[in-house]
Amino acid sequence: YIIRCHVVIIPSMPLSKLFPRKFLVFLFLLFFCFLLVLYLAPEEKTMGAGIKSVYAHVALIWTGMLGMLIAGVLGIALTIFNRQKIYAWMMRIGWVTLGVFVLSAIVSIIAQIINWNGIFWDEPRSVVQFQTLAAFIIAQVAIQWLPWYRVRGLVVGVTVVVILTVIRLAPLVLHPENPIGTSNSSGIQFTFLILFALSTLGAGGVVWQVQMRLGARV
Repeated sequence: YIIRCHVVIIPSMPLSKLFPRKFLVFLFLLFFCFLLVLYLAPEEKTMGAGIKSVYAHVALIWTGMLGMLIAGVLGIALTIFNRQKIYAWMMRIGWVTLGVFVLSAIVSIIAQIINWNGIFWDEPRSVVQFQTLAAFIIAQVAIQWLPWYRVRGLVVGVTVVVILTVIRLAPLVLHPENPIGTSNSSGIQFTFLILFALSTLGAGGVVWQVQMRLGARV
């Protein structure tokens, strides 16, 4: 177990080789573009400049949910085909997705402070966000004790289905219902799509880089 965790969670090569300078420059450029789009993003009539923190939060949370969905699909595929390569992709997408969710949680706190003048820990969507984050972390770690790839894939697949369902059904109190999608401003929607594309490209780039360097080793 110790050896397996070392390979899946902590890269088995120096970070300088896993993430060479050219790749770090690529990530920096994506981050710069992300900040530039936020700076140029249109403000909202009610929220004003506070909408910019919401842009970032929603883009990151959507990227996280997309990554989680892909990890869940790979979990089901692993249950069916029992391939080591599928397991490697599932785990690396899962860990990068967790990183995105952690970042989105941090941005969510910042957005609450900006727009609500405080942090509302008992707000249903906030509670669900932290609960699902904890559940996915537990699943990612716990499955490595299981001796069968098929069961690991099934656990991840079921966990993802439950998490996405809980997120979808969480009641709205302070959180608005899809503020970006229901906006009448094409500028607001276009800004979100650009930020979502940038964050997804960054997360996908990290997964691809790690997978290409480490291959199917688990």
